[in-house]
Amino acid sequence: MTQEASHTELSPRGAYPAVGPMVQLRHIARQLQLFRPRLARSDQAGNLLTRYRGRGMNFEEVRDYQAGDDVRSIDWRVTARTGSAHTKLYQEERERPVLILLDLRSPMFFGSRRAFKSVAGCGIAAALGWAGLQHSDRIGALLFSDQSSETVRPRRSHHSVLAMIHGMVARAGALQNPAASAGNQPLRLLLEEARRIARPGSAMFLISDCHDLDESCAQPLYLLTRHADLQILRVSDPFERRLPDQSLTISDGVQRTFLNAGNRSLRAYFATSQAEARAAVEQLCRRHRLPLLDFDNTQPVVPALLRVYGGRQAKPARTGRPRQ
Repeated sequence: MTQEASHTELSPRGAYPAVGPMVQLRHIARQLQLFRPRLARSDQAGNLLTRYRGRGMNFEEVRDYQAGDDVRSIDWRVTARTGSAHTKLYQEERERPVLILLDLRSPMFFGSRRAFKSVAGCGIAAALGWAGLQHSDRIGALLFSDQSSETVRPRRSHHSVLAMIHGMVARAGALQNPAASAGNQPLRLLLEEARRIARPGSAMFLISDCHDLDESCAQPLYLLTRHADLQILRVSDPFERRLPDQSLTISDGVQRTFLNAGNRSLRAYFATSQAEARAAVEQLCRRHRLPLLDFDNTQPVVPALLRVYGGRQAKPARTGRPRQ
């Protein structure tokens, strides 16, 4: 079996994820380097930029100010209370908190072939979790479903990754309908919750189809990225961008409808509206200087991850037009 074939076999598939395949993804952890993603160019999203701020600092103590101390570290409250200048001391962290934000709401329960978006998202989350643990980072997660969320506290332990896997398999396994019902949580709440639990200097990976990553998320994104680094991994199905050429009967689990392949006006309207929605997400990411990575749920997840995060000695991507 070739290496490419083995990577394809490791990629999860189907309508519901299982714990076993997610655990098997630990075998590619050594090949992924999360904090030095390769530059990529896209006709839709443009250059991918990263803004990592380092490992962060842990507060240790306050002491009297000494000549040569950074004035930005002065503790003005203690200084005002005591009448003499005091400065804060920090201890450098040995590992960086990594927080995986996984969207497991109803719209993720869709797929035209190979794997549903929810299954592909779980596979990406598991692979990133194992990769971060391999590089001695603390791994945590925020699992977001229609009505609730679950937090896995960041720890440098395989128990943390396993807790994330079991949590996301349970939540994805409870999905039954791709149509969002009234009162479902918007993505804005996930970003606000992430800001509440993330420590300064954390690295975050948002895995979602981004269907409601819109202007309502602009303020939470701005506040979140002031103190943490965020990458957005968008999972989508080709049928969400363009209707198929053949006529189909589709269902949302409640109602059925017939899509006539000969209805050109419907096909054109759908393609235009979806392209505008995707472009709006890309514009929002560019405004906040956020890396946006696209994943196709009909393609194997592992080779796609290796193309972006794999290869420590990979050469930078050329800036010219890619070969056809």
